[in-house]
Amino acid sequence: MQISEKRRTRLEFFRADDRSRDACGESLIIEASSHDLSWPGVLIEKGWAPHFYPTNVVTPYFYFALAREADLRWTVRREGALSDLHTVPGEIWINPPWTPFTHKVDEACFFTILAIEEDALYAAHPEVVDRRRLEFLNNYNVSDLALKNFLELFLLEAEAGGPSGRRYLQSLLGAFSAYFLAHYSSLAGGRGDPVGRAAARISPEQIHELVGFIQSNLAEPLSIEDLAAELNMSKFYFLKEFKKSTGVTPYQFLIELRMKRAEELLRNSAMALADLALHLGFSDQSHFSRAFKAYSGASPAAYRKRASR
Repeated sequence: MQISEKRRTRLEFFRADDRSRDACGESLIIEASSHDLSWPGVLIEKGWAPHFYPTNVVTPYFYFALAREADLRWTVRREGALSDLHTVPGEIWINPPWTPFTHKVDEACFFTILAIEEDALYAAHPEVVDRRRLEFLNNYNVSDLALKNFLELFLLEAEAGGPSGRRYLQSLLGAFSAYFLAHYSSLAGGRGDPVGRAAARISPEQIHELVGFIQSNLAEPLSIEDLAAELNMSKFYFLKEFKKSTGVTPYQFLIELRMKRAEELLRNSAMALADLALHLGFSDQSHFSRAFKAYSGASPAAYRKRASR
């Protein structure tokens, strides 16, 4: 497919190993962009792609990708392993600057992408922050209405041609920076975080509490935000401290609990696989089957057949 220069993305992707330019962005077809407005340090684009295959690439800015219009099933590499994701419209992927990512998107995806350079984000913050002490996480399937609304405000201004001027843009960027750093970084004073000191590790009692919460809500599409809220922690501190305490990520922990329950049901019930998948919080039977095979080495049907002998 030939894409005119005007419709090409202005986002830059680089290979993580040698920082040379990567061509993965060539599949992105842009329908609206703030490029011609020359917003300093800020770029927002709306578009779609028939596929997207970034492999161990980085971007030089904070990268926020909002899913639009249709559900997306794709594969990402995290914690050194491939994971299947089901993203619905309104969910956001957040990636910090120079943080490597690998994705495999085999179907059409529709997106709004906001890219903010580090200097622009920090300069817009209402307080002076020491960027050297800040930590960020790569977050998938973030469901945050405030963050989504911020992206849509940037896009509305860009699509209208920037009529509100630079003062409005700086005001919007300042509010965005304050919200983002408070909720998605190690900045003290974030929602549910200790102020002025490091967060304590998650205790065995809290882990036991989480197990009970997960087991009582297996049929729900539990998110990391749900688990963090159960312990009254922000997502950032929860993700960081959980792995310190257990040696695995919350995602791996959740999957293991679901797989153990799946083994029990496959051995002791005649529940149809499609119903079992929904009962365990998976979006469909295919997603459940892939996860179960990756966990046990056998498909759910083969595991049930073997267990019935």
